[in-house]
Amino acid sequence: MAAVDPQPAGQTEAHGAPRRRPASAMPSITGLRISPPGIGATLVDISTNGLLAESGVAPRIGQEVEVTFEGTFSPATAAGQVVRSAIAAMAPGGIRYHVAVAFTTPIVLDPLPEAIAAASQQTDEIFNRW
Repeated sequence: MAAVDPQPAGQTEAHGAPRRRPASAMPSITGLRISPPGIGATLVDISTNGLLAESGVAPRIGQEVEVTFEGTFSPATAAGQVVRSAIAAMAPGGIRYHVAVAFTTPIVLDPLPEAIAAASQQTDEIFNRW
C-alpha cells in the first residue's frame, strides 16, 4: 500500500515543514476545547501536524490531550500531546498562555484559496536597520 501524504501539494514551507494557517484563514473553527483538563481555548494557528492555541490555563508539557474543534471543521476532534506552553499575556483578568499541541496523527486541511494562501505567508527575514 502506498503512503498517502496528508499535506496537499503546495502546502509546505520551503524548509519542508507544514505551512501554518492563522485562525483568520480557518473560519470553520470557532473555538477549541482541550481535554483534559477541559479548558476552552482560542485558535492562534494550525497546520496538519499541530496547532497553537491561547488559553487561561496551561496544561502540563508532555500531557496527552484531545482537542475538540467547535464549529463546522472536520475532523471534530484530534488527539495530541502538549509540546510547549508559555505566557502569552498578563492582564487584570489573569494570565493567558500559548499552548502548542502536536497531533498524534496528521490531519487533512482543505487547500487554501490563492488569495488567502498569499496573505498567510509570512517572511522570516529580520531587518536590522543599524
